[in-house]
Amino acid sequence: MLSQLQTIPRKFKMNTIIETMGVGLSVPVLAPVLELAPVLEPVLVGNAKRKASCKKVGGEKKRAGHKIEDIFNEQFGKISPTTYKAEADCTISAENANGLQLMTDLQAKFGEIDNYNLSVKSGENLQFVLGRIDEITGAANTEEKLHVLGNEALWKKYLGKGNSERPAGWLIYRNTNNSWSIFKMSEVIAFIVEKCTWRALETGRFKGDFENDTKKGFSQYLTYEYRETHKSHFLGANGGKGKQLMELLKKKITYHHVNDPVVNQI
Repeated sequence: MLSQLQTIPRKFKMNTIIETMGVGLSVPVLAPVLELAPVLEPVLVGNAKRKASCKKVGGEKKRAGHKIEDIFNEQFGKISPTTYKAEADCTISAENANGLQLMTDLQAKFGEIDNYNLSVKSGENLQFVLGRIDEITGAANTEEKLHVLGNEALWKKYLGKGNSERPAGWLIYRNTNNSWSIFKMSEVIAFIVEKCTWRALETGRFKGDFENDTKKGFSQYLTYEYRETHKSHFLGANGGKGKQLMELLKKKITYHHVNDPVVNQI
């Protein structure tokens, strides 16, 4: 009996004793220890892998965008909770010494101002809308959609947050050299409406072109498309066109450049 027990594999454990009545012996009976298989993450391939990657990148971009808003609030506004509503991101505050100076500088350049709310943008790509755009999806055909994309009311609503309790009077862009470029929102919208030429692609996407100083004489900057990854519509400047659009605006309309105060340079 002892020799038999010594040959039992190690994965069995003598943790259960069953008394067997026979010849007066207590025979240990071995109970197997159940070994649970490790829980494995599903292996994503193809389109599922691409969707997961897009969601991860999207989350990282959102966090980076909120960080930029926090930096602006500390420099020129006041510390406030991040807003997730379809409204302006930040507000220049007279309670902040730097903000008060910025107000004075903007008034000197643009005249009387009654709205100091801003839409804050940064990076190579600019997202104006990621969601449902009823004005476009409800259009009967391609021609109607092209007409809507060139409509001032669309841009006032989505870029200027015009239907919200806190519409954006300014578009501010975070430059990579520790500075900001500030544009009057009404002038940005007027430039897009008047100067952008929209065209429809066979893929269902729409591209917006602006004249520039390239050899061709124009380039594509804006995009409207349905994104399967988010089950929603995108309107903005992707593919690295966001930064290029900001550089184009600097050449075409009035803007104000302001360097970071000493604190929080990135």
